Amino acid sequence: MLFILFKLGKEQYALEAAHVIEVIPCLPLRPQPGTPNYVAGLFNYHGVVIPVLNLGMLTVGAPCSERLSTRIILINYTLKSGAKKVLGLIAEAVTDAVKKEASDFVAAGVVAGQAPYLGTITLDEGGMVQCVLPEHLLPVEVERLLFDGNPSGGSTK
Repeated sequence: MLFILFKLGKEQYALEAAHVIEVIPCLPLRPQPGTPNYVAGLFNYHGVVIPVLNLGMLTVGAPCSERLSTRIILINYTLKSGAKKVLGLIAEAVTDAVKKEASDFVAAGVVAGQAPYLGTITLDEGGMVQCVLPEHLLPVEVERLLFDGNPSGGSTK
């Protein structure tokens, strides 16, 4: 399997490339008052309004640094209802991909109760790399905030 590698703070993470639509440079976002602090805002993607999460805020409590390697990773996101949407994820150092087998990853040994989107861990030359599980990024109430107002917006085909 192919994984996109990125950093949040000083830690390395991976996202299975099968979820990824495109990796784009950061761009100005329209803020959305009344959403959690990890919702960075919205942007227009080919005529569709896409919500974007700041993975740094969500995971380590600090926004991702504004660097040339900070990117928005557009993913296919499946709502708890089963509907498919597009979701943007801001991450740092989005510069590499790696092939790994599922068997290369092991349980973290700690239950991430407040972070169910953090999955198994593998080791590479840079240290530990933890998988991000996109299907667990948003609680249902945040899904409603981001997607219920525009049911057709962000739909994937």
